[in-house]
Amino acid sequence: MKGFILHTAKAREEDLVVRILTKDKVLTLYRFYGARHSYINTGYLIDFVEEETLVSINRLRSVMQLPFNFLMDFEKMVTYKEFIRLLNNHLIDVERVDSFYFEMLEEIIKKLSFRDAKRVLIESYVKLLKKEGRLHPLNRCYFCEKEIKNKITLARAFLPAHEKCILTEGFEKEKLKELFENNKTLLFDDKEIEKLWKIVTLGF
Repeated sequence: MKGFILHTAKAREEDLVVRILTKDKVLTLYRFYGARHSYINTGYLIDFVEEETLVSINRLRSVMQLPFNFLMDFEKMVTYKEFIRLLNNHLIDVERVDSFYFEMLEEIIKKLSFRDAKRVLIESYVKLLKKEGRLHPLNRCYFCEKEIKNKITLARAFLPAHEKCILTEGFEKEKLKELFENNKTLLFDDKEIEKLWKIVTLGF
């Protein structure tokens, strides 16, 4: 079975409790420490076996890390792991999931090999909001419910708003329209990408 590691937490000594996203489930498994065990960390894609036990939590066995090309790129890994942390929080009370989330991460690790990490993850964030039906139209302010005629600013979960409603500098409508409709960040400069990324980090 393949899965992405969403979170690891130390149990007793060096044992770990590990949350793993598979194609249809979020598993919480117990991993006993051992010298022959491969190193695992948040965001890694692994092949593994879930061993059933008589206690409340099953065991994580036969772990093999499936490498990706940007593993040694420190900045990309930091950004990617932040996205994984946010996704874990988003799925914290979930056991059954649509295959969308696993497939989204598969697409992300392929694209991060040759593209800017924040641009890839912002585009993926928009896809997630669309999938969950939470991407709001750009023409109306989420807070005052009045039409937005000029620049559009974004709150958490990319909720559109007037600049005056949340006291934040906005974006050109055409740029946001390209992002929301076509999942492309091409029209944004690097400074704007940093602003969008900060909004992503507020949470899913």
